[in-house]
Amino acid sequence: MPSGTWVIWLDQDIQIRTRMALDRRGNVTHFTVQLEVWVGKWRPVVRYDNAHEEAHIDYIDPQGVTYDKVWLNLRKPFNVVMTRAENELKQDYPAHVERFRQQMETGQWS
Repeated sequence: MPSGTWVIWLDQDIQIRTRMALDRRGNVTHFTVQLEVWVGKWRPVVRYDNAHEEAHIDYIDPQGVTYDKVWLNLRKPFNVVMTRAENELKQDYPAHVERFRQQMETGQWS
């Protein structure tokens, strides 16, 4: 099963890391699109994936714990969902990073 990983740099300390696996026809079978912030190491902030066989979003606190999961309930191929996830994170990353940094400063998270 072919696979791939790539990084989209949004700032020197902010990136989107995408991983995927393809079937023989070129359809995405598994994917992860994760917004990450460098704080001594790369820490996940928001992750789109299709673990549990259904596309969803995980919101992650500074300790690396998922505190909210949103099921996308999309009937589209995972190729489309993965591209949508990258585009949404490119657009919305400032708000996600701000929330994460505030959680780090205040120590308030789930």
